[in-house]
Amino acid sequence: MTVRAAERKAEDTVEKAGVSFPLRLTSGLFGLLFVAGCLWAVSCSPVRYVGIETHTPASITFPRDVKKVLILNRAAAQPEVPFTSTIRKPSDTLKIASDSALADFCRILGRQIAESPYFEDVLLYEGLYRTDQAVASDVKLTGSEVRQLCREHDVQAVISLDRLLFSIREEVWKISVIDELNEWHVAVSGILRTYWPDGDTVPNAIYLTDTVIPRLTSDDGWADVSVLTPEQVLREVAAYLATEAYVHFVPYWREDTRWYYVSSDSRWKEAAAFAATERWESAVAIWEALYEKSVSWKAKARLASNLALGAELGGQLTAAWQWATLAYQYFAEHLDANHSTVLLQKSYVEVLEQRIAAEKILHRQLE
Repeated sequence: MTVRAAERKAEDTVEKAGVSFPLRLTSGLFGLLFVAGCLWAVSCSPVRYVGIETHTPASITFPRDVKKVLILNRAAAQPEVPFTSTIRKPSDTLKIASDSALADFCRILGRQIAESPYFEDVLLYEGLYRTDQAVASDVKLTGSEVRQLCREHDVQAVISLDRLLFSIREEVWKISVIDELNEWHVAVSGILRTYWPDGDTVPNAIYLTDTVIPRLTSDDGWADVSVLTPEQVLREVAAYLATEAYVHFVPYWREDTRWYYVSSDSRWKEAAAFAATERWESAVAIWEALYEKSVSWKAKARLASNLALGAELGGQLTAAWQWATLAYQYFAEHLDANHSTVLLQKSYVEVLEQRIAAEKILHRQLE
């Protein structure tokens, strides 16, 4: 695990349906007061935030003998993707096919998996495997089909896109009182499965269910997505879904946020300076000394939380959980059960519990 930054700054982006888009602060005096208030709050806060990356296991653990995998497109393409619009009446001749989007999904998913070091090779099945038009059906591979595919392509597992359906809705998105843009809402429903050579399928299928709102950006801000054809929108959405779905098959690095407490005391400031420059061992040494000498429950609770972070960054997850639990007990004993500090510390304990369980799975996958 690596530390991404000493302190996390407020970002002017939010997430909507998995696609980020920029925010604009309100102009004028109110906006200046808002920014000033945020800066004051950060400077007076006893908390400093730090971004970290955690190594996270894939959803599926492959058998150790799986060295090569085959990406197979078995989803029946929609000859006419449903399209509705609150802006215009769709033309009777408008027909949106999803075959290119399905091909893009499989190709990009295979490329994402191939870029990881966990398989010797990732192959993409060329051509159409399924030719029927029952787009809503979910037909699993049979044992004989799996064995034949593995034998013909010299692989030990098959990742199959068994279904992927789209529907598009177009509407107006208001930016301001006078400005508005067209907006696409693409609803997605799909199923991915992994098959072993013996024909068995992984018990838990991966369901791809989302509503994605793609937006174009330019140097001047937002651009009107109506310049894209519906087929282009589908292909962009399919590419996005593929870059998100690969984490089900290979371990990946995930961005998380942690925090540590600071104080105006000189020793606390010294520890905070070490933490801000990522010299965590020095910071932990001071926090430990302060914890032993402290008589205040609040100081002990905050220091225990800091020591949990130090242990986590050092890869000592059990020790981190013990320190985080101790901090939670201090907070819960002296604060209301619904106090934000209590709930936040409780969530950290739960996150560490999940990381300890995931670490065992990750170790098997990294082998």
